[in-house]
Amino acid sequence: MRKPTFQEMAHAGFHFQGARAWIDGNVPALAQDAALITAPNTAVPVEFTAYIDPLVVEILTGVRNARAVFEEVKKGDWTTSYEKWRADEIVGTTQPYSDYQNGTTSDVNSNWIAREQYVFQTAIKYGDREVDMAAQAKIELAAAKQRAAATIIDIDSNKFYLLGVAGKNIYGILNDPNLPNATSVTAWASKTTANIYADILTSLFGPLATRSGGHVTNATPLKMLVSPEMNVLLGKATDFNVSVLDMLNKYFSKLEIVVIPELHSQLSGETIFMIAPEVNGTPTGQLAFGDKMRMGRVIPEMSSFRQKVVATTYGGLVYQPFAFSSITGMA
Repeated sequence: MRKPTFQEMAHAGFHFQGARAWIDGNVPALAQDAALITAPNTAVPVEFTAYIDPLVVEILTGVRNARAVFEEVKKGDWTTSYEKWRADEIVGTTQPYSDYQNGTTSDVNSNWIAREQYVFQTAIKYGDREVDMAAQAKIELAAAKQRAAATIIDIDSNKFYLLGVAGKNIYGILNDPNLPNATSVTAWASKTTANIYADILTSLFGPLATRSGGHVTNATPLKMLVSPEMNVLLGKATDFNVSVLDMLNKYFSKLEIVVIPELHSQLSGETIFMIAPEVNGTPTGQLAFGDKMRMGRVIPEMSSFRQKVVATTYGGLVYQPFAFSSITGMA
C-alpha cells in the first residue's frame, strides 16, 4: 500500500510540521540517529517543577486590644435605639443634736446618662465559576469571604469601643467627654529612666489617686494603656540594668500593661492612660453591644450569591470617670 505524501495528508487536514518521513510500524525500535518528526526538546513545562506550599500567610492587621481593657457586655439587641444608666450621688449633712429641731436631711441625687446604639454592616458576594476556580487551588472561597467580613466587623467594633462613632452620641473609652483632662509632660526620648518613672508616678497615677479619695492605691488592680512606641521606652534602663517597667512593678503590685496602637498619632503625638477597671466591686467602664454579629440570609442570584453581615455597638461606656487618668507630650 502506497504511503501518502505529507502534502496529501495536509489536504486531508493532517499537518505534521517539520516531519521528514513516516515511521514504519513494523520496525521494532528506532535508531539513535533517526530523524525526529517533532521539535527537539528535553525539558518539561516549568509548572511541573513548582512546589505549591500548603502554608497560607495572611496579612496581619493591627492588634485589637480594647477587650483587654474592659469586659464586653450585651445590652438589648439590634432593635434597641439607645441605653441609659443611672449614677446615684449621696448628698446631705449632719448637725448637732437638739430635742427641738428635726435637723438636716440626707438624700440621693440620680443622674441618667444615655448612649445611642449604632448599627453597621458589610456584605460579601461570590460567583459560581469564581468558587469553582478557587476550589482548583484548594481555596474555600465562600468561607474565606465570611471570615473576612467577620474580621472587618471586629476591626470596626474595636475602633468604636476606643473612639466611638463620629456624629453620634457614642463615645469610646479614650475620648469620652466626661474624662478628666490629660496632664502634659515633656518628651521621653531624652529623659532618664528615673525621669520617665517620675512622670508616670506623679503626673499619671498621682491625679488618679487624688481624685479617687483613697479608693485607688498602688495596691489596686490597674491597667496602663500605651502605644507600641511608648511600650518600648518602658524598657529604658539605668546603668545598673533597672528599667522603667522594673520600677513600676516594684511600686504597683497589680499593674498590667496593655498595648493600644490607637494611642499613637502622627498629628497629636502620644497619650498614655492609667485606669482602675473596677472600684469597690463596680466596673468603671464597659464595652457594650446589642448584637455582636448577625449573618444575613444567603441570597442566590442567577449564578452568584450575596450575604450581609450586621453588628451593633454603644461604644465604650465610662461609668466612673475619676478612675481614668492620662498624660500627653511624651513624643
